[in-house]
Amino acid sequence: MKKSILWIIGCLFSVSLAVTSCDETDGAVDPYFNWEERNQLFIDSIAKVANANPDQWKVIHTFKSVPPMNDLNPDVNDYVYCKVLSEGTGTVKPIFTDSVATHYRGQLIPLYNGTKVVFDQSFQGELDEDIAMPVVFSVNGVVEGWQIALQEMREGDRWEVYIPYSLGYEAFGNGEIPGYSTLIFDMTLVKVYTNR
Repeated sequence: MKKSILWIIGCLFSVSLAVTSCDETDGAVDPYFNWEERNQLFIDSIAKVANANPDQWKVIHTFKSVPPMNDLNPDVNDYVYCKVLSEGTGTVKPIFTDSVATHYRGQLIPLYNGTKVVFDQSFQGELDEDIAMPVVFSVNGVVEGWQIALQEMREGDRWEVYIPYSLGYEAFGNGEIPGYSTLIFDMTLVKVYTNR
C-alpha cells in the first residue's frame, strides 16, 4: 500500500514537472505587459508636458462633463492633448454634424519591446500632401477624442493628438487596439464640408 502511494506521488510530481516545463516561455515578454498602467503613466506625462507648454499645446476638455472649476486635481483622462505642429490658414472649424477631409496616422504607445504599432493611416511614409489622398468622414462618426480635437482645428492645421483610453476605445479596445490604449494621431485637417 505504501509503495502504491509513493508511486502515485512520484507520478504526480513527474507530471507537474512536465507541465511546468511546457508552460515556461522562451524568455519573450508579452509586448502588452502591464498595458493599462503603462498607458496611464504615458498620458500622465503628456498632460504634464502639455500643461507646462500652452504656447505649443492645446488641452481640450471632453464635452461629456463640465470642466472642473479649479485646476487642483483635474482628471487627465477627461482631456485631449494636442501638440500644434503647424497652423493652417483656414478660418472654418467643423462642428459635430460636419464632414471633414483629413490626412492621419494613428498609433499606440511603444510596446514593451519597443515596437511602434500603426493601427490606421491615410498615407504611407512621410506625409506628402501633393500625392496623399485625404479621407472624408463625418465628425460624429469617429471616437470622442477625435471629435473633440477636430472641432478645435481649422483647415490646414496639423496636430499631434493624444487621446486617453476613456475618450478612445475605452477598456474594450477595437480590433488590434487593446483596451486601455492611448491613441496617438498625426492629423491634418484638409477641408471642412459644412452641413449648416
